[in-house]
Amino acid sequence: MIWSIICSTSINHDLNTVDECIRIDKKTYYGMNIIDYLVGNTDRHPENWGFLVDNRTNDYISLYPLMDFNQSFYSYETIDGANCQTVYPKRMTQREAAEEAVRQIGLNQIQEVDPAIFGNEDEWREMFSKRLDVLRQAV
Repeated sequence: MIWSIICSTSINHDLNTVDECIRIDKKTYYGMNIIDYLVGNTDRHPENWGFLVDNRTNDYISLYPLMDFNQSFYSYETIDGANCQTVYPKRMTQREAAEEAVRQIGLNQIQEVDPAIFGNEDEWREMFSKRLDVLRQAV
């Protein structure tokens, strides 16, 4: 299996990136919106989705899980986060997109988040906790 970027595929075949992501792997698409909101990732845009592809058939298998988080914790000033780029051309905040995602697939939290992962970044830990509470209420 290899991964490819959906942007070039969508543009070359006149497809809507969001619709293709949801069609191919709804759970990972919505899950990515949830995690992007929780960690304030500002770099998930329509050209930034990878797919696992079956090399023998060239068929999509799934979205590539958890890629490109080098812009995390950049949008942590407000509870709403940044403008969500993954829903383009619609306009939503990361919070709105994450709340929609929770309504679509649930929160699926498997264990409590260990506060130690934030190290000395108390502001990050507090915002993460606030955002997680927002999503728990959206369930």
